[in-house]
Amino acid sequence: MLKPIVFANSAAAIMAIWVIVCALLSYIAPDLLFTVAQSWMHSISLEAVKTVFIPNFGSIILGVVSAASLTWITVYFTITLYNRLAK
Repeated sequence: MLKPIVFANSAAAIMAIWVIVCALLSYIAPDLLFTVAQSWMHSISLEAVKTVFIPNFGSIILGVVSAASLTWITVYFTITLYNRLAK
């Protein structure tokens, strides 16, 4: 059996790291970030929504907290359900 809290903590920490890396990339290499996002959309052009917005510290903190929280909740309930179904 997996421990839901430990697994959720781990996933939330990794998500927080990803958000921080993404924010850093938006400062260092915004075109690279846009190119990666465009590669995920296949036949949809993101050119019309391309922006020059550079995130401020407050928006980065909000992004880290909200993404990590949603990840924690999702993973916790997924592992809890998994453990119940695995019995």
